[in-house]
Amino acid sequence: MWNKFLFCVLLLAAAPALAHTYEARLDQSVWNLEPSPLKCRLWQAVPNYGEAVFEVNAGESLRFYLDLYRPARKPGQAELLITAPEWRGELASRPLGKTRFEPGRRPIELAEEVASTLLAELQVGMTPAFVHPGWGAQHEVSVGVSAVNFLSAYNGYLSCLAGLYPAGFDQLQQSYLHFETNKYGIRGALKERLDLIAGYVALDPSVRRIRVDGHTDSRGRRGHNWELSRLRAKAVEEYLQAQGVPADMIDMRYHGEGRPAKRNDSSGNMAFNRRVLVRLER
Repeated sequence: MWNKFLFCVLLLAAAPALAHTYEARLDQSVWNLEPSPLKCRLWQAVPNYGEAVFEVNAGESLRFYLDLYRPARKPGQAELLITAPEWRGELASRPLGKTRFEPGRRPIELAEEVASTLLAELQVGMTPAFVHPGWGAQHEVSVGVSAVNFLSAYNGYLSCLAGLYPAGFDQLQQSYLHFETNKYGIRGALKERLDLIAGYVALDPSVRRIRVDGHTDSRGRRGHNWELSRLRAKAVEEYLQAQGVPADMIDMRYHGEGRPAKRNDSSGNMAFNRRVLVRLER
């Protein structure tokens, strides 16, 4: 009896870790493209696993991530490989390095350099693969991203990139527009920035309000500064309206010298305080 129990223990100890492999079959490999002026999203559904996603938001760089149907439970490391499809048996797999594996729905996220490498490999028919911890003890997962039907979707992705807006919400959410002493006209860099803001607002329906706050430095009389801050804020408000931003979206206020962003104790600080702050709110 004891010998039989000992044999079972030894057998379990010698058993390999439980492993699962996920990859779309030839008839399942579909690449999907979601194009817009604010985001280009190229993705493939991996059956029973999740989605492999290449994504570029306006004003940002390319990233790749795995979006799992079932969230990962524990952190660890994932191995990146480039493998050949079955019909290219003469080619051997090669390692591409390792990356962190985090708990949650998106355990693997890769920045532009590695993501671009994965795109290049898919273009020549290779299969990027990831080996990472699974959902239980002694559980390992291997997931492959199939190159079948990739090229036609990739061409559409390139067209999407060409039409992507040059700035996104994160870049435009808060804009400081700086003015020369006693000036409130909109020209040069101020005009370019406001053009970007107005163009973005026209594309993103999630932007509900634009806050416009006028300010001055402490030079000059307080009453004069109060009026100057109003003229600056009003000039920004009117310019945005002229570019098609609805008037009821804009909340315009002015504060004179009363709310300095920096102490008015140097020419550089005073130059910063001569400003209109434009904020986008969703």
